[in-house]
Amino acid sequence: MSEESAEIVLIPSESTPSKIETSIAAFSEPLANFLKHLGLPTDNILSPIQERRKVIYNLESTLEVLPLEERAKSEYLSKFAASITMGLFDGALTFLWDETIKALGRLIVGFDLQYFYNVAGTISPKYKNLNLEEELEAISAHDLLEICRRMGLISDINFTRLEHVNYLRNHASAAHPNENDISGMEMISLLEYCLKYAITAKPDHSAIRIKLLLENIRKNEIPNEDFVLIGEDIVNQPQERIDDFLLSIFGIYCDQKQELHVKKNIEKLIPYVWNCALEETKYQIGSKFGWYRKNGDTARKNATQKILEIVNGLQYKDEDSLAAELIEKLQNLKTVHFEWNNYYNEYPHAKSISESIPKTGIPKSVRKLFVKVICICYCGNGKGYKRGVDERAISYYENFINSFTIEEVKEYLMLFSDNEFVYDLDTPKADERMRELANNLRSKTTNVHINKALHRITTVPRLTLTKITSDSCYKEAIKYI
Repeated sequence: MSEESAEIVLIPSESTPSKIETSIAAFSEPLANFLKHLGLPTDNILSPIQERRKVIYNLESTLEVLPLEERAKSEYLSKFAASITMGLFDGALTFLWDETIKALGRLIVGFDLQYFYNVAGTISPKYKNLNLEEELEAISAHDLLEICRRMGLISDINFTRLEHVNYLRNHASAAHPNENDISGMEMISLLEYCLKYAITAKPDHSAIRIKLLLENIRKNEIPNEDFVLIGEDIVNQPQERIDDFLLSIFGIYCDQKQELHVKKNIEKLIPYVWNCALEETKYQIGSKFGWYRKNGDTARKNATQKILEIVNGLQYKDEDSLAAELIEKLQNLKTVHFEWNNYYNEYPHAKSISESIPKTGIPKSVRKLFVKVICICYCGNGKGYKRGVDERAISYYENFINSFTIEEVKEYLMLFSDNEFVYDLDTPKADERMRELANNLRSKTTNVHINKALHRITTVPRLTLTKITSDSCYKEAIKYI
């Protein structure tokens, strides 16, 4: 058969879904025979024709979210559709996810790349020296989604949707070896998620206000009378964004390359942001003093001192470097936990953390992050081989948890409102381990309300821990903690 006539078989002149389906059926058997002729496996290679049919019949309506002029330039969608037609769902998902990451990169660059990297630096120290567009590829997929969520570029629910696509990309696509299958309707859902919530996403209005404020801080000398109004607006931002903004402008202030008017703007603005920030964020800034002093970074040490004086926060200053060192190690562990094959890679980080814990216990500036990261890693993500738990690191996590005082237990109970903390609790293994953890923590205190809340964690219906903060019994218990 000539190349031209082969095209006629595969692509009918009237390319309706039904005719394409007929062509697929006609082509699949010769393709399977060709693979056999080459001595190659044919079982579990191509998705069944009935699953391909589901995608083909729903593809046109799913693509309606994308304008025609955008569709005409979307090579990844052509590759996606061709892979679906051939029955290579894993390849289709790889093409889709690669474009999703590129789309989020374009969204970030169009919004505020420097602000993105400021937030990234608060999530993991390995991102601190990044500043160029091409360096976005150094950010892990989970962290990129998390930073976008915190900035307001994607919502909490859309973060969960896209993280689901990321999980399937890691465990059921051509990106990594696997033996998992994806159904046709799943492929349509994944395509819809990526198109709606990443490729055509727009920042929310509150995020745009932060963007404009950062631009004005960098470009203009803001009049004194405007800071009260700015402060009133900041207090209405989501709490997470307030804390990220505080850490961002603190980082900008400590940068020796910043112009004088930028530092003056921050000096006048930061008291308003400080007053509505969480205590752990204030302690995190205070911990930088000892870290900069230990490393001989006099300029940043002095800048930290001045900021703490401006906000009347010298009581948050940590003269020791151990707190900041521990924060960085915990951030590194959290990043590794959410990456591919975490169950092989957490151990050295857990071991390193054990060497940095002060004899006096967990510093206040580290407490929330310590409890969050250790509990997340102890419970695992419930996915993949070993259910997402690094077995070599378990003994360290158990020792850390055994050292919890009543203060750490209180932090634990408050973490169920943290999107990242509860993310994997909809998987059976992570759900089971979290309940075991809550039950073990009951031995730490005789406080009636704490033990009532811990008991409720162990008794709510299976796979509902992600929503426990709306449970009336749980809310009643933590109200008094």
